[in-house]
Amino acid sequence: VRMRIVIMGAGALGGYFGARLAAAGNDVAFVARGRHLDAIRRDGLRVTSARGDLHLRDVAATDDAAPLAPADLVLIGVKLWDLEAAAQAVKPLVRPGTAVVAFQNGVSKDDTLIQALGRDAVIGGMAQIGVVIAEPGLIAHTGTMAKLTFGELDNTRSARVEAFQAACTAAGIDAEIAPDIRLATWEKFVFLVGMAAVAYRRRWRSACLFCGRTGIPVRAAQPQRWAWWAAYAAVAGCLVRLGAQVAVGFGAMLGGGWTLLGSRLASCLPVRCCLWRWCT
Repeated sequence: VRMRIVIMGAGALGGYFGARLAAAGNDVAFVARGRHLDAIRRDGLRVTSARGDLHLRDVAATDDAAPLAPADLVLIGVKLWDLEAAAQAVKPLVRPGTAVVAFQNGVSKDDTLIQALGRDAVIGGMAQIGVVIAEPGLIAHTGTMAKLTFGELDNTRSARVEAFQAACTAAGIDAEIAPDIRLATWEKFVFLVGMAAVAYRRRWRSACLFCGRTGIPVRAAQPQRWAWWAAYAAVAGCLVRLGAQVAVGFGAMLGGGWTLLGSRLASCLPVRCCLWRWCT
């Protein structure tokens, strides 16, 4: 079934998945800005990827979502600090049955959308991909991982999430309807917290979990230490699900107070001390 999709924030993540969905025949509109938007309008949207390159020459691209027709699905790909503004911008696109999903890292994004759009409009989402804007109009996908995990916030298997999964599958996107999307979101967050600490220690280039800015330059790791990091990763993998389940349990005890829980944990995580210098 052909879906009407709006990509709010057609940067690296939104541009990649939006391009795949458009190439598969869906009606996709891209909301972008600046030189990236200018390049898309002039030359189309290009994707380089080990999973297949794309060049969409005739792209519906704009810097204003308001004039667009209501959508079956709105995919929000802006940075977390722009989420509130993005939610307000897509309000005219939401009709009964529209699904709005944000794929940023973090545990408070869905609550931000609910406050602006209402719970019925929002589904949860998590993305796994390495992708950047190589230059205006060009999305570069690194590696082969490109997966979207999503689901209704009450974990029901609705027609709209099944339709989105079918559209993703037809577009060559790995897609999964999560049995528990809140748990999946927390699992990724807990994993990223641990990885951020290791990345800072090893001086790997990364991005802050809290502000999204790029981290410090890469420093070559000594080969003999990779065995230690592999061991650490194995232990961390065992703890990720446990940590996420504990967080979800506390969230339920708070009566759905996910934003409160996320902000409290984020403020007390020891890794924040390591990340703080990235943000200042």
